[in-house]
Amino acid sequence: MLKMIVRLIVFAALLTGLVACDNQDTKKPEVPKPQPKPVVTQPAPPAPPPAAEAKPAPPPGLSVSLQKGKITFELPAGFSDQTKLSGIVNDDKSIIQLFLDGKARQRTVTSEVIPPASMKLNTSDAMLKELTQSMMTELGDRYQNIKRTKEQNFTVGKQKFHRLDTEQTVNGQKVVSTIVLTVFNKRVVTLQMLSPGKTPEAHQALVQRIIDTLAVK
Repeated sequence: MLKMIVRLIVFAALLTGLVACDNQDTKKPEVPKPQPKPVVTQPAPPAPPPAAEAKPAPPPGLSVSLQKGKITFELPAGFSDQTKLSGIVNDDKSIIQLFLDGKARQRTVTSEVIPPASMKLNTSDAMLKELTQSMMTELGDRYQNIKRTKEQNFTVGKQKFHRLDTEQTVNGQKVVSTIVLTVFNKRVVTLQMLSPGKTPEAHQALVQRIIDTLAVK
């Protein structure tokens, strides 16, 4: 039963073609310029310390809703909802949403998988760990060189979540991934974020934006 649920979750990710390809570097090497001759100048008096400036707020992003608004989060500006254009067909077993930032070459997928009525799920650490391990095994059969880089539990309000970060090779390209999952309303709810391996900082910024804005009603 559990393996079937995990396969539905992984299939949701694979269905959307989650391949964040790196751009090839086509820039020619620059020839260094000659060093200028030293010029003797009088030292300038120290400048007064700059006034402290408030950190600008990030631009508004794209609001995402799951479970009829009971779980929400925000994606950075630049993302758009590509669910309808992707050809995804949702049914009574799973609901998938796809969001894409074409410029940053990042993708975020949400899935809500409904288990058989006979299968009992809960939000215990053991259950979340078992779901994550099964997903890691399933992804390892489909991706190349998959490597676990981070794993941790966190809570939003009273809701428990489990986070899994990995690196893997997809179609010859290095991809970094973060999966966040929970059991909510008798469903396995999963968020998966993927970015090119060349931009780990952008990936972490994406993940942090989602976690910082994640809310559960």
